[in-house]
Amino acid sequence: MKNIGVIIDSELYGDARVLNECKILANHGFNVFILCFNYGKYEQKEILSDFQISRISINQKLRNILFAFNNTVEFYNLFWKRQIKKFIKEYAIDALHVHDLYMSKPAYYATKNLLVEFTLDLHENYPAAVKGYKWMYQFPLRFLIRPNKWEKLEKKYLSYPKNIVVLSETFRDDLLEKYSFLNANQFAIYPNIPDLKEFDNYIIDPTIYNKGSDFILFYFGVISERRGIFTVIDALKILLKNNKNIKLLLIGPVDKIEKSRFFEAISTPEIKESIIHYSWKDISLLPSFIEISDVCLSPIVKNDQHESGVANKVFQYMLFERPLIVSDCKPQAKIVVEENCGLVFKSEDVNDLAKNIEIFYKDINLRLEIGRNGKKAVEEKYNTQIAGKNLVNLYS
Repeated sequence: MKNIGVIIDSELYGDARVLNECKILANHGFNVFILCFNYGKYEQKEILSDFQISRISINQKLRNILFAFNNTVEFYNLFWKRQIKKFIKEYAIDALHVHDLYMSKPAYYATKNLLVEFTLDLHENYPAAVKGYKWMYQFPLRFLIRPNKWEKLEKKYLSYPKNIVVLSETFRDDLLEKYSFLNANQFAIYPNIPDLKEFDNYIIDPTIYNKGSDFILFYFGVISERRGIFTVIDALKILLKNNKNIKLLLIGPVDKIEKSRFFEAISTPEIKESIIHYSWKDISLLPSFIEISDVCLSPIVKNDQHESGVANKVFQYMLFERPLIVSDCKPQAKIVVEENCGLVFKSEDVNDLAKNIEIFYKDINLRLEIGRNGKKAVEEKYNTQIAGKNLVNLYS
């Protein structure tokens, strides 16, 4: 059976997508070896029942500096080229599975003379994502990091791999239209879907929050303008005029550059008693917070980055039978409409969001029916056991 080498330029346990994919490949008989970073928490070598991990010790701050300046001085690419070559030879790797667009170049040059092909796994539309990182455009960083360069690099980097894994059909179709050298047979669709067995192990804690008669809107993830949080806050102001028992529960870190704006927004007298914010909660508690929620939100702003796929939170909401309200980004809107598991509002339209929340607020039977549809869709379609077959087929 093939030896598959997985390359990720971060610590392994911080990325559920990578872990799930490794488990899928191992469960289908492949020998999986992982090369990743170690910021000081783990052993250099770790052998598990599913796969073997090799770690490169590095200071996280140094890693971030080398990565940030890679478009100016290519130390990061050269470093990874050497590490990947060494890794391939040490474990007799037959094929590589490389995560993120920017890792395509070092993987290509590491494998060029070794007759090893690689698959590139795109976690997002990276050039579009970079545009959303406001800190990159501050002086003098924009001249050193050169974020605008990624628009040109994408074409070259997508020409290197044999196969490409993407989050959605929408993203695949956009890339096929954009680049004539790509073909549909190169692609596999693997969304950010949950491992049902993992979530079965989490116990629901009914005492996690005493909701009483509160109607709870729930959002889990990074808090920022690009995630649509300020649209939600403004919609809450409208709803509270007639519905005083609505609460907005937010769990996630606030984007550093937007912290002052966020905390100022949630401190206004009209809404401060109606917002609960936790900067972090362990993933094992997520089902408990979904359980006490009435409606779950994915209000991300419609843009090229968010059109690339569906956030894992959406499938997690669905798994626990909660109705969704999502913005009209194509991939998530498509799922919600096809599976009849929620409502779609026009991105950044405060009044449209408030109107859709009110529909669910007034109709508990609709919420229950819609929630059941979402769970059924995840159990039958959107999970690692089913969608993982697309991944396995690349290597079979």
